[in-house]
Amino acid sequence: MSVFYWPDNRVLLGECDMDLRGFDIFKWLQDEQLRGVLQSVRMRQLERHDVVCNKGDMADGLYLLFSGQLQVFDITADGREVGLNLIKPGAFFGELSVIDDLPRSAHIVAIEPSSVGVLPQETARRLFYQVPEIAEAMMKHLTGTVRSMSRHRLLLGIPNASQRVYALLEQMSKLAPGGLVVVQNMPRQQEMAIMLNTSRETVSRAIAELVRAGVVQKDLRRLIVRMPDALRQLAHGSGGLQG
Repeated sequence: MSVFYWPDNRVLLGECDMDLRGFDIFKWLQDEQLRGVLQSVRMRQLERHDVVCNKGDMADGLYLLFSGQLQVFDITADGREVGLNLIKPGAFFGELSVIDDLPRSAHIVAIEPSSVGVLPQETARRLFYQVPEIAEAMMKHLTGTVRSMSRHRLLLGIPNASQRVYALLEQMSKLAPGGLVVVQNMPRQQEMAIMLNTSRETVSRAIAELVRAGVVQKDLRRLIVRMPDALRQLAHGSGGLQG
């Protein structure tokens, strides 16, 4: 894949032109600082199922997802994969290993063709510790991560697998322009199954039941939530499906 660096703080990846200011951690930097970051970034082009890093790998820098989608997961003692998170464009990751210099804490794999940049370890550490704007952005990011992990733990604590599906969809629902409530960029059913510690068949059945009851409507890679209150009740175990 062709990689070109432009003098205006953008990186051109083949057909994809992305400004580093699209990453929250960099958007407050001065132009000269951004140019320095760009000069240090190493690009990797990944196909689906390519490994970004494995749990236990030595720290090698801060990762930046320019395009595509990645899955974070761990493996239980009995060999089952447990999904932890999905990483989408504009996100950075690997910050824990940058901060404490310890090995990676999870496995990460591409679930679609992806472009990933790597900011080397020492360069990232200097930015974290010497640039106040980045230090503040990192603290806000880590706070958000803790909150997200708390929500995920609550999901996994729901004993009924179908209810976990409803709860995940309710968490992912957003109010779109025009007043529609939608779940944008729906993860694949297998990805949702890994995230929720259940089977793909359970996810498929739960979504099909929602569609049958008119709670949601499929629309390409998104769901339109026609009955948000009903989905909320199902997610909290206070309602049942009819239809």
